[in-house]
Amino acid sequence: MRDKTTELIIIDTFFLFASILLFFLDYNTIASAIIIGIFVFNIVNYFINSVRIRYSLMGHKKAIIYAMIDNQNVMNLYYEPKKANEISRKVYKEIKDSFDDSLVGKYKDHFLIITRITAKSELISKVTKLNDKIGLILDDELFSLGLRYGIHICDDEGFNSNENRANIACNNAKKDHIDYYSLYDDADVETLVKEKKILSNLVKSIKNHEFEIYFQPKFDYKAKEIVGSEALARLKRENEIVPASEFIEVAEKYGFTTYLDKYVLKEVCKKIAEMKKDKIDFRTISINVSRTTLGENGIIEYYDSILKKYDVKRKEVEFEVTERNEKGYVSTNRQVHELSKKFNVSIDDFGVGNSSLSILMEDNIKTIKIDRQFVRDESESGRKLLNNIIKLIKELGFEMVAEGVETSEQQEYLKSHGCNIIQGYYFSKPLSFDDYKKIIEEWGNKNGFKGDN
Repeated sequence: MRDKTTELIIIDTFFLFASILLFFLDYNTIASAIIIGIFVFNIVNYFINSVRIRYSLMGHKKAIIYAMIDNQNVMNLYYEPKKANEISRKVYKEIKDSFDDSLVGKYKDHFLIITRITAKSELISKVTKLNDKIGLILDDELFSLGLRYGIHICDDEGFNSNENRANIACNNAKKDHIDYYSLYDDADVETLVKEKKILSNLVKSIKNHEFEIYFQPKFDYKAKEIVGSEALARLKRENEIVPASEFIEVAEKYGFTTYLDKYVLKEVCKKIAEMKKDKIDFRTISINVSRTTLGENGIIEYYDSILKKYDVKRKEVEFEVTERNEKGYVSTNRQVHELSKKFNVSIDDFGVGNSSLSILMEDNIKTIKIDRQFVRDESESGRKLLNNIIKLIKELGFEMVAEGVETSEQQEYLKSHGCNIIQGYYFSKPLSFDDYKKIIEEWGNKNGFKGDN
């Protein structure tokens, strides 16, 4: 098609100059007719060519390629809008030139290619060579240009479903960032359908109040008293607790943790109001907040409004900011700082997150929770590491809690090294609200806590 396009440009140029010459010679009618003829000729030619390509794709095996500019958001921020649009147009031209006998569409920085080429090796070769050409568009040492491709080889089925499959493959290519292309696999849709079903059920569970709040006590072994507890959400269906492993990955992937965090806060505030009414000394209740939630605009103001709504004092709650498996943690360190200005904040899973040491520079952080894997590691190097973590926390003046304590040996070791506040199954499993109230009332934080032992 490239040769035909060149021929068309030569023909159009010839007749255009001819019409201009005729205008100068006062042959206006003939000149106008030529210009109209050029216009009609191009429309008809475009229509015929488009129909030809579409007809060649109908009823035949074909491939749909969904492509997008890699790191397009960065590109749009890096360059001025005019420059970014120009780059996008050049990319589109390279795609059309490379797939010259195919249908090529463009929407912003996304491109769709429908081609008769169906051999995997040839398609991969095509997109590889295309990316090499696209890489030459920019002469920039900092920003490299390339595309991510989702390839789906299909029969003559519904277009929308096939485009969606190519799109899914493209998203997989962007997610993995190993190869710049990904071939569609039916397992991708099966996974997507499964995830959407889990997400839908999670939303229903929130609406139906199937998430129940459990409380795991924190015990000060030196003072022999319960000094607080951690609120934990447990999904219960038909009186059975659903393991978090069955839904937590999907919840984090699709941002459901933000809704769950807000739900837990409301439910905990309701429970606090009830305990205060019954004059139960619950001390402080810790509430988990993910980095995703903390990055939401206005979240600190939202927390403040919920506490005021249920007449809960700030000292009665503590927000545990998790360090484990969170993305975008650097951007939310500022929010951690802002949160700690108003509320008690502890750092959860200390030692296994991404920014643990840097977060210790925050003046307002109150408590550090030592992650369970350091408590359970009884190797020589593990014990040395635990000892130094305890020493660091003590020297910096933070309160300290060790979580995941399951044996008397672990408890004794922690106590001997100055970590007195313990949380874990050795003292108590997470308790239902009614059981938790009974424990608090029975022991009155005076006689110590025996839990399940």
